[in-house]
Amino acid sequence: MKTNDMRYSASLKLFLGVLLAACFLATAAQANPLFTGTFKLTNEVHWGNAVLGPGAYSLAVDQQTETIIIRDAHTGKIVARELARPDYRDSDASEMVVAIQGNQRAVYSVRLAGLGEVFQQAHPFAESGRATEEARNTEAIPVEVAEK
Repeated sequence: MKTNDMRYSASLKLFLGVLLAACFLATAAQANPLFTGTFKLTNEVHWGNAVLGPGAYSLAVDQQTETIIIRDAHTGKIVARELARPDYRDSDASEMVVAIQGNQRAVYSVRLAGLGEVFQQAHPFAESGRATEEARNTEAIPVEVAEK
């Protein structure tokens, strides 16, 4: 009889553990992002370790993990994830600032309305030893705020 009680107790603990984990996951999945928007690229752009080809993308700043999540707008697949550092400064514009050197492009700053600059890294071409005007060229790509 004790064996049946122990099995029942272990099964109940396992069931409750799985139920609790499912509740936490459901809560996290329903958390509202701090920001959601879309942008379009006409050229290949490097962002951290990711290479984003020309096309449409969505951008969201996850409130719980404070990460920027970039998805392909057509497939919904996550293509990049970067740490966000919101500074909550008033900002009207939402844009990605891309450094350009020759035919290479790399994101080095993201500014979002209401959150300020949420992503910044050192100028990607500053260390290449080329202190030319070309290494200082930038392009601002607008990020359209998604309708809620």
